[in-house]
Amino acid sequence: MRNLRGYLNGVHAVLPVMLRQKSGHILNMDSVAGHQVGDGAGVYSSTKFFVQAMTESMRKELAVREGIKVSTISPGVIDTGWADKVTDPAGRQAARELNTLAIGPESIADAVVYALDQPADITVNDLVISPTRQNW
Repeated sequence: MRNLRGYLNGVHAVLPVMLRQKSGHILNMDSVAGHQVGDGAGVYSSTKFFVQAMTESMRKELAVREGIKVSTISPGVIDTGWADKVTDPAGRQAARELNTLAIGPESIADAVVYALDQPADITVNDLVISPTRQNW
């Protein structure tokens, strides 16, 4: 629920200003889990599917009538050091193996800049970001 509440609070904080000025750009950070559900990830994926649905809804309601762009970036695993924070030994090992496919945070930052740096008449709807190296 925190994922949903935090997301809605963020939109609630910026939307009134954007509506008044008839412009702005809401960039949602999602996950590939919002596009496909992995084993044991139903609850997490549900929160990411929620972001996908809200983004699409806002895109339809805000972009045409209000001039507000709405985009989503959906990265795969990002190398943030999260795998070392898993406390369960078996879970930590699984996380470390998954993290071998992780995308560097700099690459995600580049995708954010790309999405935001488009001309006024262009909106990047969705960027799904996967690693270029495949270890499987």
